[in-house]
This record gives sequence, structure tokens and C-alpha cells, in this order.
Amino acid sequence: MKTKITLFIFALAGFMASCNDYPIDDNGLLISDKTKCYMSSFNLLGTDHQNVLVKTPTVSNGLIDTVACTVTAVAKFGTNLQKVKPYCGVTDDITVHPGMGKWVDFTEPKEYTLVSGNRQIKKKYTITVTVQQ
Repeated sequence: MKTKITLFIFALAGFMASCNDYPIDDNGLLISDKTKCYMSSFNLLGTDHQNVLVKTPTVSNGLIDTVACTVTAVAKFGTNLQKVKPYCGVTDDITVHPGMGKWVDFTEPKEYTLVSGNRQIKKKYTITVTVQQ
């Protein structure tokens, strides 16, 4: 029985030693070795917490330009852009500043900075939202 316990402890210690230890940033987020840094999708919610966009901007439909770092969105007719909540899809371990998911005024273009998982790459995205005519 002692032999089994000893083997188990050594196996567990070996397993734990093989795990990568990544540091944590000031916000308690994992700093990894990932260098990808782009926005893949964007969404905007109205005061009723429903999607207000005519079409969800993505990289594949061309409404997000990852080279120029721009997002172009059209909100449904009648949307009050003075109080909407933005959300975006990003690759692993990316941070977005200022944070999304808070009520903001999108009557003017807004800038959001994306920072890669390794915290070495920063890209500033400009998001422009207009209301459908």
C-alpha cells in the first residue's frame, strides 16, 4: 500500500511540474505567449438588451478590417445610440481597453485598444456606428 501511495505522489508531482506556469497581470488575467491581436466580431445591445445591429460585423463579412483596425456597423432605424452596450469577439487572452459591456454613447466613433495575450502587441480599433435610414 505504501508503494502505491508513493508512486501516486511521484506521478502527481511529475504531472504538476510539467504544467506551464504563466504569470498574471495587474487585473488578475493570464499573460500567455500568444501574439494574435484582432477583433473577430462586434455586437451592440440596446436598453432592452437586444441586438440593435442590422448585420453583425465580422471579419468574414468585411465589416471588420483587421489591417486598418476599423469596425463599421449599422444600427436599426430608431436606435438611440446614446445608450448602448458594445461587445466584441476576440482571440484568446486578449484584453480590451476600455472594457466593453458598459453603457456608452456611440453617436461619435469610439476607440478601443486590444492588447495581445503576451501583452506586447497593441492595436487601436475605431468603431463607427450609424443608424439605418
